[in-house]
Amino acid sequence: MKYSNYLILIFCITLGACKKTIDFVPESNLSSATFYKTEADMRIAVAGCYNGMQRPMNNEWQLTELRSDNSKQAETGSQNSFNLDNNTMDMFFPATGNSAIYTYWLNTYNNIRNTNIVLQKLGVTYDPAAGAINFGTTNIPMTDSVRKQLAGEAMFIRANHYFNLVRLYGGVFLVHTPISAAEAKTINRSSINDIYKLILADLTTASTNLSGKTFSQIASGGGADVGKASLWAAKALLGKVYITLGRKPEAITELSSVATASGYGLETTYANVF
Repeated sequence: MKYSNYLILIFCITLGACKKTIDFVPESNLSSATFYKTEADMRIAVAGCYNGMQRPMNNEWQLTELRSDNSKQAETGSQNSFNLDNNTMDMFFPATGNSAIYTYWLNTYNNIRNTNIVLQKLGVTYDPAAGAINFGTTNIPMTDSVRKQLAGEAMFIRANHYFNLVRLYGGVFLVHTPISAAEAKTINRSSINDIYKLILADLTTASTNLSGKTFSQIASGGGADVGKASLWAAKALLGKVYITLGRKPEAITELSSVATASGYGLETTYANVF
């Protein structure tokens, strides 16, 4: 067979192999528009939201513990840029370019975006005017109880982030749905009251939808629920929010419920905390 015949053969095979449509969305380039299709996908997404809680913690101590009486900056005379930033943070006059503040802010809002995407895919929306969470419909096949459990976990994480932000900065940018970079530039700061409205809506809704398993039930359940937000976690955080707002009777109601019905308790000695 001549060389030209080889080319003809290859050409014919190529034509015969190109009858199917090319996949324009390769698995290596999944996005929020293409990933969320099954219950398993949503569980992975919520796990990602839990993972997203870790990065802000890398810097949160600099904004909180460092500036409290719980810790102090030892290297006060150091000229190292990291220590200089910590010195100014410790004295409550950080520079506008302080890397800890920038990184904490960026990582926190990045994970808020993660929770917003999860809630959107689950058909959950927030009504700022009413300060209420609404459950709409979703195209993802799952039972209603699973959907509400996953939504409750995402709302707990979002509320935790905003509770930290509002105590550090006061009124911040209230972002409760996925937005584009261009839209982000048009948003103004919300009031402290509006931020707490979202926090309370998230936690009160989560409290009615999350698992109410007690400590012993979770401990004996094979580890499936260990580390996940529960009814008791939502109530405990909600009680802390009420204390912060000076709403003590409501805080007592939530925290008393945790103390008497959750199965959790205080450590017998202070040393066990560490």
